[in-house]
Amino acid sequence: MDEDHEHDFSEAQWPFDEPIDVGALTTVNIAEAGDPILLVTHDADDGCWQILCGKTNDLEDGLFVCLGCLFDLDPSLGELADLPKGWFAWRESNMSPWQRKPRTT
Repeated sequence: MDEDHEHDFSEAQWPFDEPIDVGALTTVNIAEAGDPILLVTHDADDGCWQILCGKTNDLEDGLFVCLGCLFDLDPSLGELADLPKGWFAWRESNMSPWQRKPRTT
């Protein structure tokens, strides 16, 4: 995923408070293999977004990419733009509705 590429949406369509090119954690399964996004966390401590497939927690499978690039892959992420810090969202498949819950440590 190239941070310098043109996005498939306009700035007016960007739903997040963060800049389009803010970094987000994801997995090679999503970025390179095209797996669906099934788990999203908005970290309480630093506000980082983790956009995950729910299949792997291995560090070697992790990538740091542009949040806008992930929104290009799955515009339903816009439904989570208001996800509070310290919360997570999940779904069973890319056709399922997002569910939300605060994280407990």
